[in-house]
Amino acid sequence: MNKKYILILAGLLILLSGCSQNHRTKADYFPLMYSQRPLTILILPPENQSTAPEAKEYLMSTLSEISCNTGYYILPLEVTTPFLKSEGLYDSEIISESVLPQFKEYFGADAVLITKIMEWDKTYALVSGNVAISLELYLKSTTTNEILWNGQCRIELDTSSDSDNLLGQLIETAISTATTDYVPLAQMVIRRSYEIIPLGKYHPRYNLDQEDDVDKFLKEETKK
Repeated sequence: MNKKYILILAGLLILLSGCSQNHRTKADYFPLMYSQRPLTILILPPENQSTAPEAKEYLMSTLSEISCNTGYYILPLEVTTPFLKSEGLYDSEIISESVLPQFKEYFGADAVLITKIMEWDKTYALVSGNVAISLELYLKSTTTNEILWNGQCRIELDTSSDSDNLLGQLIETAISTATTDYVPLAQMVIRRSYEIIPLGKYHPRYNLDQEDDVDKFLKEETKK
């Protein structure tokens, strides 16, 4: 099987295009993360803009563990999910900014993590196939409603067969595409998006990453 990843990391949705500088840091891009210093984060249910209805639940199961590795206190889903469901917010694709102060009041959350699923697709056409996941992530303050950090990543896995036999290509590509597990790809997308997030208090590099060169990282990623 010919499995090849195509990864696109557009780490800065609103700042990257049209910029002339080449060596900007995390502190340059995300100053509010260092001035507001969020500590406790509540993960909101993903906004599913893909055509796959199951994507929301699959992604929700992977977000919490990976988010903890960024050095922030991630509120347990076992605690927050019942509250969201009781308030009719769990199945809502867009949660109003007017609700955010409630997360601060009830849970002490300094920020909420908003995730948008843009793609969650399997494509198969004769001897070619691919699986693609594209996510946008935002960290938004519960006190000021400001976006503190944002990242975006897309990964496409080529599931086409490299068999020399046409029938073999058809069969292998179909099986490879159909059986590819979304979850490891989603985990990879989340981790790559988090490469440019300012690290939290519980990470060994807390406050030591302000001069990390974001532009250099993004350039290296686009070359892969």
